[in-house]
Amino acid sequence: MSVSDEQNREAKRARRWREPAAVYRLWDADGKLLYIGSAHDPEGRCKEHQKKPWWPEVASRTEEWHSNRGTAYIHEMKAIRAERPKHNVMGAPGYTPDSEAVRLRNSLASLRGRLFGASGRVSVDVYLAARDAGYTRKQADRMGKLAQIEFLDTTALFPDAVKRRREALEATTTEE
Repeated sequence: MSVSDEQNREAKRARRWREPAAVYRLWDADGKLLYIGSAHDPEGRCKEHQKKPWWPEVASRTEEWHSNRGTAYIHEMKAIRAERPKHNVMGAPGYTPDSEAVRLRNSLASLRGRLFGASGRVSVDVYLAARDAGYTRKQADRMGKLAQIEFLDTTALFPDAVKRRREALEATTTEE
């Protein structure tokens, strides 16, 4: 991975942080609050929530838009503490900076970040080796993506990322 690729990714993340974002609330049919979250794309984020065992309880969603992700995140955390939704863990009263759950999450965050970064380097290394060996760009790209998927799968820390990448790779394979 080149320095410019990394700089482009960082710039994209910085821009994304300044884009409008919503605090959304998920409600059951009786009007009880189930979950509070924040996202640039609440619809897309709720598709991820559909995998949760509590999703069948959801009857409706409301959204409160903010000028940027940072503001939305602050409002989300305040709302979780004040409103105590049934299914939130992060931001709930017991989820404090010194709680075991937060310490564990924080200690794994650095490791997860390093492993995810390493998976990208594996992908690039395999791609370049495949190109050097005479494979087409498309073949080398697929080989690099497969290597990254296998690397992430081996760690057992990224099941959702592995699943999404496999699905995306299968989708491109069936389109060819």
